Amino acid sequence: MAKFNQKNTNKTVNHDNFPAYRMDLKERLVTAVLTTMFGEPKFYGSTDTDVVRLATRCAAADPAFLCRLTCYARNDNNLRSVSHVLCCVIAREAHEYTRLTVRNIVIRPDDMTEILSCYKQMYGKPFPNALKREMAQVIQSFDEYQLAKYKGNGALKLRDVLRITHPVPKDAQTEALFRKVLDDTLQTPYTWETELSAKGNTKAVWNELIASGKVGYMALLRNLRNIVKCGANVQPVLNILADPERVKKSRQLPFRFYSAYLTLTNEKLMTDNIHRALEKALEASVGNMEQIPGRTLIAVDVSGSMGSRISAKSDVRCCDIASLLGAMASRLCEDAAVCYFDCAAYSWSSNGGKGYTVKHYGKYDSILEICKNSRFYGGGTQMDLPMVFALQEDGSRSIKPFDRVIYFSDNECNSSHNGMNKTVQGMVDEYRAKYNPNFWVHGVDMQGYGTQQFCGKGYNLIAGWSESVLPFINLAEKGIGSLVDTIEKYPVNS
Repeated sequence: MAKFNQKNTNKTVNHDNFPAYRMDLKERLVTAVLTTMFGEPKFYGSTDTDVVRLATRCAAADPAFLCRLTCYARNDNNLRSVSHVLCCVIAREAHEYTRLTVRNIVIRPDDMTEILSCYKQMYGKPFPNALKREMAQVIQSFDEYQLAKYKGNGALKLRDVLRITHPVPKDAQTEALFRKVLDDTLQTPYTWETELSAKGNTKAVWNELIASGKVGYMALLRNLRNIVKCGANVQPVLNILADPERVKKSRQLPFRFYSAYLTLTNEKLMTDNIHRALEKALEASVGNMEQIPGRTLIAVDVSGSMGSRISAKSDVRCCDIASLLGAMASRLCEDAAVCYFDCAAYSWSSNGGKGYTVKHYGKYDSILEICKNSRFYGGGTQMDLPMVFALQEDGSRSIKPFDRVIYFSDNECNSSHNGMNKTVQGMVDEYRAKYNPNFWVHGVDMQGYGTQQFCGKGYNLIAGWSESVLPFINLAEKGIGSLVDTIEKYPVNS
């Protein structure tokens, strides 16, 4: 049995009382933060309390890291609500980093109303002076259109932000604008929401909105079903959605495209043109990423715990995101085999039938088609089955060994080929001893429950639902850096 660095071999148990390894504070916090729609349930229960508890500990141990993680979550992973929660922890526990945090995560005016509302729910009043001072500065950077569009209809409105923060207007124009906010006399902005509300969700209205060029990328994507269903001219919309530059600027999580694809397919509204546009958008997400060399085994968890939806308002499941990221990863690989696993009740197969499927894909296969071919079985989680497959395949014929395995899983293993008292690490050690001593394991954590099945040298922990997790595969193998290292060095605008 090979020996590896013992830094992270502290044993624990996961939610299913199965042996696992502990993560350190930063790893637990990062995985919890980057895999949460804050306020939404998960299969094994919400991780909201864990996020706040771990963030509070991090604020005391390394507040600079917490600040950078907050900015990374908001700006690189497009996670808004959890960044607001972390900002509140910083304002409470590490006020010296409040200015940097607010300045980097308040992108829209309603970020301020959300942060203040969040702080009030978490800690009550009064609001920290550092938080009020920075918001008093940031609110002066927005124009009338932005303030009117995001003035909010919740319990706390923008005029409340002014009354709480008492900003000193930087000039007469800003003073007049603040007066409009307080008097609720801001000019009603031209937005797709206001137009649909006033004129109705009709073909003529959507054609007018599309022609105006004032409907944002996210709004077009999320309203694609409505646009197609009402018979509006969809081709200009598809041109925008497929534009690589617009894709990059949109900061959309990949599952948003897959969600649109599933919705239109289920409602029998899918066309070849729409399929091509959504495929091009996903291709653009990984278009400039470095190829992953050699042979790669991509292991997608389709067990019961991966069937939970990411939010109450979404039909997208955790296993859907895992399948999508697995397909996107396969697109980058020189040679990839994609497998789907749950428990040992089924046998491996390569014919697409019931059970575990192992398919070999090239870098030119359709991302959406690979996702569509995946299946959700909903059984237990036997995470060593991909390694069983790798050992059997490489032992049965003379082929080049796998260079790595990439897991997309919630890491909640509850059974094992090796027995109930062992982690999956033993199977990896066996593979290294028999076939490839330089074999890598990349674990993409999809739910942030706080434990893992691997440890030591040659293991790379990643987390998140964005395509931004994929470059960390090559970076880790080159020794350039890990996800935690990247966040340690994440640039924060001052």
